[in-house]
Amino acid sequence: MSQLSFTGFGKEPDAEPVAPPVAPVEVAPWYKGRVLSHSSISTYRACPLKWKFRYIDKVPDKPRSFFSFGKSVHAGLEFLFEKREARPTLDDMLTQFRTQWLREGYESPAQEKWFYQEGERILRGFYAKHGSDNSKVAEVEFKFTISIEGVPVMGYIDRVDNTPKGGLAIIDYKTGKAFDKSRVRNDPQLTLYQIAVAKLFGKPVESVTLYHLNSLTPLTVPAHSPKLEEDVKAMVVEAAHGISDQVFEAKPDERGVCQYCDYAQICPALAARKKSATATPTSKPISAIADRYGKIETRIRELEGERDEMADALRAQMKINDTSRIDGEHFAVEMKPSGVLEAKIQTPDAPAAPKEGLPS
Repeated sequence: MSQLSFTGFGKEPDAEPVAPPVAPVEVAPWYKGRVLSHSSISTYRACPLKWKFRYIDKVPDKPRSFFSFGKSVHAGLEFLFEKREARPTLDDMLTQFRTQWLREGYESPAQEKWFYQEGERILRGFYAKHGSDNSKVAEVEFKFTISIEGVPVMGYIDRVDNTPKGGLAIIDYKTGKAFDKSRVRNDPQLTLYQIAVAKLFGKPVESVTLYHLNSLTPLTVPAHSPKLEEDVKAMVVEAAHGISDQVFEAKPDERGVCQYCDYAQICPALAARKKSATATPTSKPISAIADRYGKIETRIRELEGERDEMADALRAQMKINDTSRIDGEHFAVEMKPSGVLEAKIQTPDAPAAPKEGLPS
């Protein structure tokens, strides 16, 4: 690796792009919203108020290291395949990676340096494994805008390949924690891409792939079923109706993820919860308060018992697997040297945070 000073190199990321103008696609008379994307639809389905904060009120998101990291690695991969007639050298690709490096969101220069080295490792490995794939690549960073039942939807597909049978293969790159084929089989973003590619290229999509870059592992499944396509179209239309009708209520998450939302400080739903939690119960009869207290105590004991059972099961599995960590879909549980278990909320597609003092 070339010598780097992590006090100022690369570039700062551009602001969230404004939705591009609608290409000549059919737009339903009832739809009054902006051009949608997989990301914006997912945001609306998770919390309509969060969608309003982000896309209407333009409240800035908090910079995230894994967003910067992912975009930087994608820039290197795009450069590798954007000129199909001539393959760039590995040094050229790494130079592009360095030039396009995004610096926002890192907690320290040491953390940023660790992520940079991880990105360079990924690109070196990818080049060795796939550097000669140029001949089958049809498109990279393919931008599309289509109409789904009168709703304009846009997106960027990392890569579309030609197949030997004359069809197409969709590849989407992912950095971060590992996943299995069950995610690939049901990923709505891939389904949306499949709908767009089949419509715009006029060719059948034969396969879809999520490529886990950290492990250089492509996970490929056959094209998604017509049932999944119909489900995604229904999701698009449902979200579009809510946005067009200006339905922007909050959806507080019972798993506690809301407290990590970029808009937690200005969310009225969370403020109401905090107010309710701190309110004094003086308006209730003291006997009702005693009953309520007793129910809470009973529930706590029940939960403690359930927690202890789960802890025993986790410790047993950790011993079998010779590991101190087990990842769930929403939480990761780690066992400290003291034997105490600690649960942490998983961040989607976020690489594990490095410790200080990693390779310099």
